[in-house]
Order: sequence, then C-alpha cells, then structure tokens
Amino acid sequence: MPNIHVEPHTLEMAGLFGVLTRITEPDGGTISVTQKAKAYNGEIDEAEDIDVKKLRDEADDVADIGEGMDGISPRFIGDEIAEAIMDSMHRGREFLSPLTTFNHLEENLENHGSIPEENFETYYRYLELVREEYKERAIEDVRHALAYDLDEIQRQGEKYMDHVMAYIDDDTVEDEITGREQEPDEKFLRDVEEKLDVPEDRKDDFRQEVANWVSRRAREGEPFEPQDNDRLRRALERKLWEDKKHNINFSALVSSGELDDEERNAWVDALEEQGYSTEGAKEVLEFAGAEVAKAEMEDE
Repeated sequence: MPNIHVEPHTLEMAGLFGVLTRITEPDGGTISVTQKAKAYNGEIDEAEDIDVKKLRDEADDVADIGEGMDGISPRFIGDEIAEAIMDSMHRGREFLSPLTTFNHLEENLENHGSIPEENFETYYRYLELVREEYKERAIEDVRHALAYDLDEIQRQGEKYMDHVMAYIDDDTVEDEITGREQEPDEKFLRDVEEKLDVPEDRKDDFRQEVANWVSRRAREGEPFEPQDNDRLRRALERKLWEDKKHNINFSALVSSGELDDEERNAWVDALEEQGYSTEGAKEVLEFAGAEVAKAEMEDE
C-alpha cells in the first residue's frame, strides 16, 4: 500500500457518489436524493423525521430492476481512488483529498464503458451534489478548528440548559449580570436551536429531548458536559462560530502570506487532531476559507 495519507471524508464522499447512482430519486420533493442516501446509511437527524421504510417501498414501486442493482460499480470507484493515489504521489503530494478524488471521478466517468451515455448528465449532477456535501463537511471541520472553545461551549451549554429547564417548568431564571429573575431568553434558545435547523414547531421536542438526556446523566451521577451530546455540541459550536466569525479574516486563509504563522499553525494543529495531515489541513483551510469568504461577501 503506498505511503500516503487519506484525508477525512475522502472514501466516504467517493462511496456517497456511488450510492447516489444506485438509488431511486425520491418523489414529492420532501427530501433530496442526498438525504435519502444518508438516511439509508443511518445518518438520520431525529428532527428530519424520515421514514426509511416508506422510501424503500416507493423505490420498489418505480425501480426498473430493483433499487441498488444498477449504477456505478464499486470497482470503478476503487480504481479511481487508486489512480488518484498514484497521481498524488507522482505530483509529490503525500495525501489524498476528496478534491483530487472528485477530479478523477469526473474526468474518467465517460471512459467507464458500462455507463449508458444517457446517464452521464445525471451522474455529473450527482458529483456536484457530493461536492456540495463535502463543502459543508469541510467548513464544519474548519469551523471546529477556528472557533472551538471547550470552556465557552460549557458556559453556553449551561446557560442553554438553565433557560430550557425554566421554559419547561414555566419558571424564571436568574439574569447573569443583574441577578434579577427573568423569563427564559427565547431569542437565545432559538439562536442555538436554529443552528440545527430545528423548526419552531419542533422546539419543544428538542428541548425535552435534551432535558431528558441531562436528567438521565444526573441520575447516573455524570456531570453535565454538552460536548457529550452530539446534537447539542454541534448547535453550540455553530453558535460560537457565528459569534466569532466576523473577527476571522477568511480571505487570509487562502493566502499563507496574509496570515500570522503562529495562528495558522494553531489551526493546522486543530485539524490534525481531527485526522488531517499537515498538508491536507492546509488545503482544507484554503478551500473552506475561500467558500466562507465567498458566502460572507454574498451576504453583505
């Protein structure tokens, strides 16, 4: 096996592309084909309320030869990953990233003799969907590296739970600054929940879910640590990101000459803790930084 570092999400994204070509697109527009693939893989957010059995039944009704039986072969995916590894090595790169893998899949798709020509357009569209999925995951990884602050997440988590419990018990909470009793801060609660796209009509369910988790931990003698609850942790990280991102020069991430070496190295170290190589961390910093900078400009 070549001595090369496979970056996070590389194999997962290649596999997702293969799966997209093999499943039947859902009807009705209620969920996307990407969401369907993730649901089949067990990656279902409870707030999405996706009925996997119903999706499979619908696919059985419309699939020509059975869902999963037609599409890109696993051998093609494996061959392109191997080619991407060799290409990376020839160019002196000691890592394989999703970006390189996407390029190989796209460039060689039409050389795969078993793919009908009429499917090319659909498969190129699926590749774009996978690129978009990777972009979101790359930004999430960089967000974690740039804005992660365990102490602040703990503080915000405790504040969130104080206000949630007051909301559930129809009680008041002590103001952090004045010490006076006040109603639960609905704006703060929704700021956290909206980071997970929890809709207004599902907020009570989410709050009760988190409250039950805290109560269960308390009964077991475990302390409240929001980072141990995946959904709450993600919501708090995203809120912290929103609070901090205006002080981050995202454009500077794209050019190492515009960023303090010590600061960049700290971010690279944080990404290495998530499984990135040093060079892979630099690439994802530049990629995600460019995407976020572009989004920030569009929002202005």
